[in-house]
Amino acid sequence: MLRKWMVFGLSAGILIAFAGAGFGLTDDESELEKVMEKVNKANNAIKKGVRTPVAFKKMHKDAAKQSKEMVKLAKASKPIKEAVGRAKNEANPQKKWDELMDDFIEKSEKLAGTANKTEPDYDDTKKAFSAVSKTCSDCHKVFRVEDEKF
Repeated sequence: MLRKWMVFGLSAGILIAFAGAGFGLTDDESELEKVMEKVNKANNAIKKGVRTPVAFKKMHKDAAKQSKEMVKLAKASKPIKEAVGRAKNEANPQKKWDELMDDFIEKSEKLAGTANKTEPDYDDTKKAFSAVSKTCSDCHKVFRVEDEKF
């Protein structure tokens, strides 16, 4: 009986080792995808902080910190041009990319300025966050390519 469990444990260990090795071999995530994952993380943290006035009172410091991070990520995403070639229904995708990224940077800076005041206002911060969210959705309408792997 003990031999069966040893064989099972050894077989399971080998299977896990091979499966785990396969996950680490390729890093097919693009630079833009990595930046956008961080944007999504910051976006979710800010969204939690501006849901309600009570949540804002509790989480405004974290929302303020994440809004600063959002500005850095917006500036980091502009020079990445890999999405330009995948634009949908756009005559001049490079120009559109630059316009959308400039708008994203501008709205993110306004959000950071509003959220990082000594006495931040809930309504102003929520309004600024909505403007940033709109820039994201505007860009995704043109440049987001659905993953065809699935």
